[in-house]
Amino acid sequence: MNDLFSLITDILAFFSNHGIDKLLHPAEYKTAGSAGERIFYRTLIKKFKIPEEQVLRNVYIPTRNGKTSEIDLILVSKKGIFVFEVKNYGGNIYGDATREKWIQYLGSEKNYFYNPLLQNRNHAKYLDEFLKENRIEIKITPLVTTISRGRWKIKNLGKKDYILGLNCHFKNIYNKMPESESMRKNFNKILKLLTPLSRPDEAIKEKHIRQLKTK
Repeated sequence: MNDLFSLITDILAFFSNHGIDKLLHPAEYKTAGSAGERIFYRTLIKKFKIPEEQVLRNVYIPTRNGKTSEIDLILVSKKGIFVFEVKNYGGNIYGDATREKWIQYLGSEKNYFYNPLLQNRNHAKYLDEFLKENRIEIKITPLVTTISRGRWKIKNLGKKDYILGLNCHFKNIYNKMPESESMRKNFNKILKLLTPLSRPDEAIKEKHIRQLKTK
């Protein structure tokens, strides 16, 4: 069995190293969280035919207090900017859109986690501040995606509380949104600003982790 796993790993690495599909590399699926992000990324570029350069992963936005805010995925489009918080959780998940803590049950195990709707609103806020500092004002839409795992039971969802796979679908939201004149004018500038912040070097990641531990 170990030999078979090693063979599969080598094959996937070969495809990745030869530019066939970097998203198939085993390193992209080390954890449920990273796997969820990669699966959703593939959905955007494969199913929705969005150019790869418009979808940015693991974007570290500098904040006014000298720290960073990590965003799982950002889609830069002519209709605006979409900020995604990816939750690849199994089990039974219970929450209230207005409350800070939600609960995950995995058998007899009980885990609390921060409300991803609130978490992603903060991400969108920091991104908005960053863009305004660069003289750009753009509509930013935060969305949470569950990767269709788990059984999510969430109460008191507002009109702009988007949880993909639960109360909405991205295609419906995107199709209803008109193109933005401001976005059209600033499209290239925004990509130029955000692309270098996507998947940065290890020093920035480690600094971000340290700041989380000191909260």
